[in-house]
Amino acid sequence: MKASEKRLAMVFALLVAVIGGLVLVQKLKSWQISLKLREEAAALEKIGNDELLADSEEWRARNTWLKENQPQAKSDLEADSELMNTLLSQAQKAGVTVLNKQFLEAVKGEFYDQHGVTLTVKGDVPGVFRWIYSVQSPTNFRVVPSLKITPDKDDPAKVTCAVQFWCWYQPLLSKAP
Repeated sequence: MKASEKRLAMVFALLVAVIGGLVLVQKLKSWQISLKLREEAAALEKIGNDELLADSEEWRARNTWLKENQPQAKSDLEADSELMNTLLSQAQKAGVTVLNKQFLEAVKGEFYDQHGVTLTVKGDVPGVFRWIYSVQSPTNFRVVPSLKITPDKDDPAKVTCAVQFWCWYQPLLSKAP
């Protein structure tokens, strides 16, 4: 091999080594960045886990309270009946007239069974609102997700309301493993 060919081969080898080194540096830099991002993500996850662990006693107390206070029903029929009877008796006590009643389809969740009723009622404005307020309660697991109020054409002091009530019960025992 001639001297010029040797120099050319050496320059080529040097060029390959430099390009290879640059590619390797680029790969190492990319790997370092991904490791840094993973480290930051792990640190954030640790902070979140530490927060959850710090709140664990509070969540245990909430779970215990739920198990002790959330209503239980032996069947869907019992849950629907209990909800309807409670609403109707409270309406009667408040002097609210029930015009129409309709059960809603039960929604089964992992942690609760939701039963609902839609009632169309008529009465004076304070009485209707007092009744709605009295039957919904977080401790009774009843809420009003929908309310439509229409003034009465014959008597301006009265309103007709379509009120939807939901009640959340503990899941039925038949669903347990």
